[in-house]
Order: sequence, then structure tokens, then C-alpha cells
Amino acid sequence: MKVTLRQRKKNDKISLYLDYYHKGKRKTEYLRLYLTPNPKTKTEREVNKKTKQLAETICAQRQIEIQNGIYGFQDIEKLKGSFITYVTALAEKKIPALATMGIGTVC
Repeated sequence: MKVTLRQRKKNDKISLYLDYYHKGKRKTEYLRLYLTPNPKTKTEREVNKKTKQLAETICAQRQIEIQNGIYGFQDIEKLKGSFITYVTALAEKKIPALATMGIGTVC
């Protein structure tokens, strides 16, 4: 999974957005952060610098979220698995836990 910070010229400003690419699928997330194309004053340059730093921070945060499996991408290998096999494995894992709690066995 790769997250890339990209820029797109929109009207008289430059819009910043994130580009997600994972196993042939692409998503975009617009950050609603804008840069001034040709900053003439020191304050405009500083605002651009801080805005870009914020966008890079958001990009890094999204990358970490994706690596931890929080974001909305599904693992295709997990989706291909059998539901019945999953439920059986889950039940086998829970039965010993129930027996230790004194509940007994599940039929």
C-alpha cells in the first residue's frame, strides 16, 4: 500500500490531496488544504510551508493507519476464505474458554 501526497492546480490555488494505491485499486482523499502558487511575501511562503508540513503529517498518519489495518481497504486473501471454516475455527477457540469458565460444553 502506498500513500502519496499530490498537488493539483485548482482555480488560482494549488489543492493538496492524498493518492492511495493498493493492489491495482486507487482512491483519492482531498485534504481541503491549499497553497499559493507563487508566494510573493514572506508570510505567504511561511503559510505554504506550514500547510505542506500539515499535509505531509496527514499523509504519514494515513500510511500508519493502513499498515495497522484501520483504513477501509480489505485484504483480498481474507475475503476469499470460507466463512464456514472461519466460524468452525472460531468455535473451537471459544469452546475451551467456555469450559474453563464452568459453563460446560457446547453441543
